[in-house]
Amino acid sequence: MGPVVDAGRRLQRSQLSVQALARLCSVSVFLLASWADTERLALVALQGTLLALPYTLMESLVGRPLSAGLVPAGWSLDAWARRVAAAAMLPVGVIGFLSASVALPETGVADRLLMVAPVVLQLPLEALFWSTARTRSTQRANLIPQLVAVGTVLTGVAFAATDVRVDVAAVPAQTAVLAWLLLPGSVPAGPGGVRPGVWASVRVGSVYCVAAAVDLAYSVALPSVAGAVAGQTAVVVLRALDLAFGPFHVALSASTREDIVAGRDTRWRTGTRGLTVVALLAVSAVVLGSERVRALLAADLATVGTAAVALYCGYKGFLAAATWLATRHMIWAPPRRFLVSAIGSRAIAFGGLAVSAVWAGQVGGLVLQLLLSEALVVCWFLGRIRLTRGSGTGTPAPDTGRRQAVPVELADVIRAEEAPPAGRAVPF
Repeated sequence: MGPVVDAGRRLQRSQLSVQALARLCSVSVFLLASWADTERLALVALQGTLLALPYTLMESLVGRPLSAGLVPAGWSLDAWARRVAAAAMLPVGVIGFLSASVALPETGVADRLLMVAPVVLQLPLEALFWSTARTRSTQRANLIPQLVAVGTVLTGVAFAATDVRVDVAAVPAQTAVLAWLLLPGSVPAGPGGVRPGVWASVRVGSVYCVAAAVDLAYSVALPSVAGAVAGQTAVVVLRALDLAFGPFHVALSASTREDIVAGRDTRWRTGTRGLTVVALLAVSAVVLGSERVRALLAADLATVGTAAVALYCGYKGFLAAATWLATRHMIWAPPRRFLVSAIGSRAIAFGGLAVSAVWAGQVGGLVLQLLLSEALVVCWFLGRIRLTRGSGTGTPAPDTGRRQAVPVELADVIRAEEAPPAGRAVPF
């Protein structure tokens, strides 16, 4: 039993379990609504889309500044994270309500407010995840999203069985976990005692928030342009392939989140990064080798052809490389330099979409454009990292008990990360 328990503990400490549970929770709530609460299925689907807002905003405004060492040493990390979440609640609530009003005008005001409630409640949970990971431990921080996900699934099953609306299934678990986190002494304030103002709290991560907004804009634009360029078939094919690569995306998100949690203590070689590569190869082999699997995913995907699917698999490989390089660049580069890099990468991606509108009349041409654009993004970040290394710039880290960041050469960083620091356990 000992090795099994140890493996379970390592898995709980990894971001892989966090991402897998989050994906399982989202799928479970949608399926429960489709089986037992079809009247509110559209609300549940929209809610799943809107939940990207708290994840993205809190990673940008709290997680990334911590990772890049931008938070002043005297600040109370817990108080700072809470104020960032509080500042984002009203804008996110308004956006969610307006989205429901536009997308689902036939729904009532009460339905829209109840649908948005879990989205708003997720903001402080995400913010406290990041502060807890720095002030206490990754293991304790992981309990926050893990308990919420498990509790949501269990509550959703109970609600579906008792004919209660499923779109609020997350609220009991979110409320219970928040109550636990807000107990005195549950989340330590960290070494500092300064409670920053709201504007100062938000300003620290504003650059990363802008970069994330640009990424979200491209994510929204891609399916729209695909439909305009290659018709409805392209939208269906891209969505089906994206679903097929679900395990790959879970591992990729976990590896990125681990990098951000570790900050400048992160290493190039990690088990989760290796698992991402394995997932990429495994899914690619399945979708390329089985026409039946492609047909099960979507009838349009079965008619596209193996060449287009192979190009898409290559695109995902470049996407993983670009994501890891972008995260590494964010951690070590000054915020404004990273913002230029992020906007430049999206300019390349948007430029690729513009080229598609001119010459890509079929799905194969569109996917080829995606692959070439992502390859250019990889080259772009490699160049920007080299320029950052050559400039000798670095961002000072706060005094939070971790080692201080100093201007270093990237090659020295890579060599130092090949082995874990003395006294630090190797992350799963």
